[in-house]
Amino acid sequence: MPGLGRGRARIARGLVMSAACLLLPTLAHAAAGGDVTTHPGFVAVALLLCVACVALADRRRSVAEIAAMLVFTQPVLHVLLTLDGHHGAPSSVVPSAGMALAHALSAAALTVLLAGAENVAWSLATLSATVLLTRVRRLLSGPVVTVPRVRAADGDVDAAAPRSVLLVRSTPWRGPPALPVLG
Repeated sequence: MPGLGRGRARIARGLVMSAACLLLPTLAHAAAGGDVTTHPGFVAVALLLCVACVALADRRRSVAEIAAMLVFTQPVLHVLLTLDGHHGAPSSVVPSAGMALAHALSAAALTVLLAGAENVAWSLATLSATVLLTRVRRLLSGPVVTVPRVRAADGDVDAAAPRSVLLVRSTPWRGPPALPVLG
């Protein structure tokens, strides 16, 4: 299996997910006229979310898992953004029906986008591990061709031409199979 669940690829996938979880409610909150001043509680939750998303990027995630993460973070971040005190009334912590619908629709749209990106990333990693790298490994595992040195009549050393050449294609043949030649 390709290494998207380890190293830099895991960190990148986790940070993309955490950025989506953080930016969606924050930008929606700002678009609705809310203040986006960050306070220590919001920053602490944002850092915990980043760590959690990187930890969850250890394997390929399904659409349901991506949707659950986005839907779970929406109300938590909404409450943190409204508790900053800029709305004034404590009743503003509970979202209106329109705001809840907007959160749900944006989470659904972002789920579709992130699930598609996850599928593309894993498909490309699998393709590169199976098709592209097998030919490179085969080429590198072959014997090294050495060229014998030949002395010319004037005493200079010239390299002789190689006796055989290994031709390797980087892409497989496409199209119908070749017909046998009857003969």
